Amino acid sequence: MKKIIFTGCLMAVTLFLGAGMVWAQPVQAGVAAGVQGDVKITTEGSSARALKSGDPVLMGDLIETDPNGKLQIMLLDETVFTLGPLSSIKVDEFVYNPANDEGKVKASMLKGIFRVVSGKIAHKNSANMAVDLPAGAIGFRGTNVAGIIDGQKTMIVLLGPVGVGRIYVTNTVNGQVIGVDIDEAGNATIIDGPNSGPIPVFQVSQADLDKIAAALGQPNTNTGNSGVNTDLPPDTSVDTQDLINILNDMDIMKQHQDDNSQDEARNNAANQPEKPSEDPYTPPT
Repeated sequence: MKKIIFTGCLMAVTLFLGAGMVWAQPVQAGVAAGVQGDVKITTEGSSARALKSGDPVLMGDLIETDPNGKLQIMLLDETVFTLGPLSSIKVDEFVYNPANDEGKVKASMLKGIFRVVSGKIAHKNSANMAVDLPAGAIGFRGTNVAGIIDGQKTMIVLLGPVGVGRIYVTNTVNGQVIGVDIDEAGNATIIDGPNSGPIPVFQVSQADLDKIAAALGQPNTNTGNSGVNTDLPPDTSVDTQDLINILNDMDIMKQHQDDNSQDEARNNAANQPEKPSEDPYTPPT
């Protein structure tokens, strides 16, 4: 009798562990494509290894490119991340039901230059896709966006498609979420770091947009998913420092504009004629 009870308990434990093992199976989020240069991938609990085109990308994977590295990560819902040189991303969460396009996409852009084209999950429900930044986050609504990260500072620019989609860029400032809405291609904002709200939206020059596109190995087509290039050309290269300079130059330019606006407002106020003081009290008649 004791033997039977022990055997039954052993079977129950085996089934429980087996169920746990099935539940703990890694979730494939997508596949790597257009890999160039030295690109490393680290799966939780494993050492970093070289990533090649066609290799699976699992939820929780960390992907890093070297100074000459580029790649695309094509998720199963057709969301596409493109990484340029000296960049890294972690796929934090991916759930997808192809029967109804329900699911969730969440990733962290950690450094470098990147482009994101939203896929079926964001098109079905924009609240179900987000990209975290070193400080702040990007919310999507059926579009594609590029960014440059330098430390904890990030510039985010909407690439298109023109007239369709938008992004909402936010950061937490003194416990409150502050954000800006961007709905025109070529418009951008900058988050300087923690506890700093996105600066007012500004226009990025075509020359700088072309540099960003070249660094990612993609033409600046502003055409949404149809503009995704899975065969990154090897002959396009932009010095990474040039991209960091774009971010810093934009930040300095915007600061000068804000300072000039404040000076102009103060000068206008100082030049206004003084209004006679009004007695708020009106005696009864």
